[in-house]
Amino acid sequence: MSTHPSDIFQIPTELKLDQLSFCPSNVKALQEWVSGISILQLGNSSKALFNALLEISELKCSETLRFDLIQALHPTLENVLTSLEKHFINQGLITTDRNDQIIELAMLLRSHFAKAYIDIAKRCDHELNNSSFSLFKMGRKKSLTTARMVSIYYALQQLSLLLYQQHMLYGKPVLGQWLAAHQLLEIAMQNNFHQTNINQVLGTQHELQNIAQAYAQLILLDIFNTHQIRPAEIQGLYLCSFDWAKLVQILPKETTLSRYVVDSSKDLPPVYNSRLADHFKPSIYIATQSLMEHLAGTQTKNAQYLSRNEKLFLTPALHFHIYNLLTTTMERRHERYEYSAHINICFGLSVAHFYLSKGKNFQETLDIDGSFRFQNESNMVSSTESPVAGGLGHLKALDREAKQIYHAEVLDISVNGYRIKWTGFTPPNLKTGEFILVQENAQSQWRGGVVRWIKQSTEKSLELGLEILAHDMFPCAVYARTDRNVKNYQPALLVQTTQLDQISNSIIVSGVQNYREKQTIHLRVDGHEMKIYLTKTQLITQSFIRFEYELLNDQEEQIIKNFIHKQMNEINNHDLWEALK
Repeated sequence: MSTHPSDIFQIPTELKLDQLSFCPSNVKALQEWVSGISILQLGNSSKALFNALLEISELKCSETLRFDLIQALHPTLENVLTSLEKHFINQGLITTDRNDQIIELAMLLRSHFAKAYIDIAKRCDHELNNSSFSLFKMGRKKSLTTARMVSIYYALQQLSLLLYQQHMLYGKPVLGQWLAAHQLLEIAMQNNFHQTNINQVLGTQHELQNIAQAYAQLILLDIFNTHQIRPAEIQGLYLCSFDWAKLVQILPKETTLSRYVVDSSKDLPPVYNSRLADHFKPSIYIATQSLMEHLAGTQTKNAQYLSRNEKLFLTPALHFHIYNLLTTTMERRHERYEYSAHINICFGLSVAHFYLSKGKNFQETLDIDGSFRFQNESNMVSSTESPVAGGLGHLKALDREAKQIYHAEVLDISVNGYRIKWTGFTPPNLKTGEFILVQENAQSQWRGGVVRWIKQSTEKSLELGLEILAHDMFPCAVYARTDRNVKNYQPALLVQTTQLDQISNSIIVSGVQNYREKQTIHLRVDGHEMKIYLTKTQLITQSFIRFEYELLNDQEEQIIKNFIHKQMNEINNHDLWEALK
């Protein structure tokens, strides 16, 4: 455990043990030893298995025996790792000291697990390339060939699980992690067994059937996880990647569909196939066209070919995120500039509605009697579990913690966003995709935005990417008619943007209620109610959706204009009063 992860994938494991300390060096004895380990005693079992893994990696023995020994350890080791991960996955972003130790143990164990298979694959490859096998040693050659192929498969499987673990913690790969993966695929491609069915070789039932698919899964986890999705979506992404990996092409030559490329001599993830630096020499080409077409098909009314995982985990927000990545040029458009300042920030659509309504609670802004039923973001989740939404008297007011305004240090800025540093306590709604209000000082206007990405930074701190979506936002309410006698009002925001003297309006609504394009909903502003038709989705995250819309009655356009004009006047008068203080 004293080996730091940064050394693991760079330095070959030294073979220095003549025998194992805990049992005889054969598969039967190891299986008997493993059967005596109790998974319930997690601390003792993880320590014993870690020690066994390290000793097997350092044992002076044939690589085929080492492979068989690791295989005997594999199921129990995987169970222990799953148990360890439950202690920190879906926990707070800034963890306790005890959780930090569990995280470090799980990372080290997963890294050494992958490294054991990587070492076996590389040593088998070296022996096969540098030895001559007589007719009497053909069995030995066949065993080495099988061990090399299957070790590469299992190594890539473990590297995918390690990357998944790192994503769950908003961390980053360690030194040499990507280089090891590329080298393994190169060995398989050079010897033409990257498409060989592992299940036919081993008599197993692995969902990913060959090395190319195992590598494709690893690639997809990186391409799709840009630190912009939440742990639940990261889990869904990982589970769906077993289906999607089969739709990805991994090729040694470029085609017109090669969207991503890899330089297998560099410790870098795949990059978008665009203007590449001279020192970058692609050797692996990745085509995602079939996957993109499949994902486009999943949004049709008659999509019958969704897998079980896709039905469970491919949420509108996750689909929007992934499809966007596969169909647009994902290159940074705006330069970042150093900028030292502190900003005010608050989280959530309901909280934004509260502050933009000058501190009025949601029911006050509706300006109606108590005969209607409605709900806000704070009780939406509970109401979706019950067929009857709470009435006016049951509405939960935003609590003090929810309305908290936080202060954060700005690291740098771009045309439409900030990179900030966050230390200390992380509120429950500090999540990717969360709607936010940002203010540069107490006198300046609130601006609407989204937490675009989160990354672990230095000890006990995070880096957050904030994107500003709108400068002019106005509080309103919406509901979708589901019951003739019930109006489930929810907070929403009207957004006005101006480009080249063209004024356009859009609406931001909660993501909880699953509003969708081509749906008619009711909008309430300034005591007036009208019907609007949601035309085009501009953005979907896990907490809100932004739509373009059209009024069903064009004559009501003046009501919207008057409402926005009144709100703008109030903001301008407030700013003038603040300036005169």
